[in-house]
Amino acid sequence: MGDDLLNFSKILLFGRELDDLKYDTGSDAGDSTTAASGPSPSGANKFVSEQLAQDGARFARIFGFSFEANYYQLARPQIFLVHGDGFSVEDDADLGDRRLGSVDRTGLSKRNWAFADDMKAWSYDKSDFSIRLDPEIGPLEHILLEAELEGESGYSGGKAYSGGKAYSGGKAYSGGKAYSGGKAYGGSD
Repeated sequence: MGDDLLNFSKILLFGRELDDLKYDTGSDAGDSTTAASGPSPSGANKFVSEQLAQDGARFARIFGFSFEANYYQLARPQIFLVHGDGFSVEDDADLGDRRLGSVDRTGLSKRNWAFADDMKAWSYDKSDFSIRLDPEIGPLEHILLEAELEGESGYSGGKAYSGGKAYSGGKAYSGGKAYSGGKAYGGSD
């Protein structure tokens, strides 16, 4: 199979669909892009609401992504809005002998490791809009009080608690080495 210019901005998200998290479009109320109770958004662009209203919109637990021929493992899995069932990252032949697989399936030119057998992938352009949910599980003392009441009542933690501008390890976009605090895999590492 050949290649095309659009692959230069392609991102592949690798993960598994969440069975227990569904988005209710509110289509019973008429307009599927706005909430039943409340004003319509003032802005003209409805990028995210259109993504949510698309057929096959669902949420997946994403473990990593590939971009510009490198694989980036997220520091911890995150929930992303995806569309459709996704496609198997490893085809049947790859699963049998753990071959390198296809650039079309992984976005990678070489690798010396394999994805889990049940891993799926979703393909997007880097300029597409989506939703990222940053799940935080723990005692309310940590995920609410310490996160929100910094300095008040003796709690500390800051407002950028696992979801602000410091996504699970900080913003390190430049150079592409540690996007979202994750590990970058490329080549034969």
